[in-house]
Amino acid sequence: MAAMEHPALSHIEKTRADAYRKEIDQEENVWRSLPFFAATLALQLAALFQLITRLPPPGTGAGLLPEILLALTGRFMFVALCLLAACIAPTRFRYISREPALFRYTEDLIRAQQAAKDQGLKDVFDALDVLKRELVHQFAVATDHNRRINKRRELLRAFAGLFVIVSVLTTLFPVTGAFAYYVANTFDTGAGHGPTHAIAPPEPTGGGTADTRTGNPGGAAHPPGPANADRH
Repeated sequence: MAAMEHPALSHIEKTRADAYRKEIDQEENVWRSLPFFAATLALQLAALFQLITRLPPPGTGAGLLPEILLALTGRFMFVALCLLAACIAPTRFRYISREPALFRYTEDLIRAQQAAKDQGLKDVFDALDVLKRELVHQFAVATDHNRRINKRRELLRAFAGLFVIVSVLTTLFPVTGAFAYYVANTFDTGAGHGPTHAIAPPEPTGGGTADTRTGNPGGAAHPPGPANADRH
């Protein structure tokens, strides 16, 4: 008579199967987070290209700190990209037996059980019990292996996110500094408040200096006429 299946075996088979499917689905979470990192890094690169041409002059004290921060930003972004590359590096996940092989194994168990019954043996093994034990073992081994891979990827992705956040902060400080520098220089030079010097009239090109009182462009005084003669 075949032994009855223990309830614990059915329970562990169900829990291991759920954990196995969860770890397989967890692999996609790394790829789902890549658009966020790509958009953030693209915005940073656009801001850096706009900022490089607007930095204060290198010789000034205001230009030293932004250059240091920009150098740190580039290094942080490079480290973040390296960590993301390590996250998506090809890794071999472990799976249960392929369907054809599992089907052949099941058929072999069924034939062996039937042969034992035909021979009149008392202790006949249960094919279903043996199959479940084998599946539980494969689920456990594959789940443990895949979980290690997913945990490593999650850790690398977490560090990549931290480096991206730090690089965003080191980008904001130079942007703020460059904006404050140019705003201060704009107010100091009085830009936007009209011309600082009066426009002088052009010099005449004639033979003499224009007499602005008489309106004679030649500069010569009018000869005294009868109207200008002294009256006695």
